[in-house]
Amino acid sequence: MIRLKPAKMLVVAAPTSSVPIPPKKEVLHIANAERIFPVIHELQPDTILLDYNYLGAQQTERVLRRLTGNAFYHKIKIHCYKPTPHTKTDDLLKVLGVHVFVYDAQPKQKRETAKLLREMIEAHMIVTLAEAGY
Repeated sequence: MIRLKPAKMLVVAAPTSSVPIPPKKEVLHIANAERIFPVIHELQPDTILLDYNYLGAQQTERVLRRLTGNAFYHKIKIHCYKPTPHTKTDDLLKVLGVHVFVYDAQPKQKRETAKLLREMIEAHMIVTLAEAGY
């Protein structure tokens, strides 16, 4: 019988972040950028997902340079979560070792508008159902 190792993923983002995490992954979520490398040695993940907005440009660049500069981290795939694409920044991050960019599917403004619309429809339906009960 062949035993497959479950895919391990390290997510570096804010605790309340909306970073999309794929299913069927053993995920460890950390919020402290200083804990990245000790956790890598403990967990030995296959993938790291960095939240660019949470870490900031300088911290993300430092982490990527350290990951690509050490042969121990050679097999780890690096993903970067960003709300919108930016040609200049994305090119730099790609050179620094990012394999995949994960962009926010919907801008924040559209999500808020959709949420408000949904709440209005639900409120209207509740009022209509309440009137029908009398």
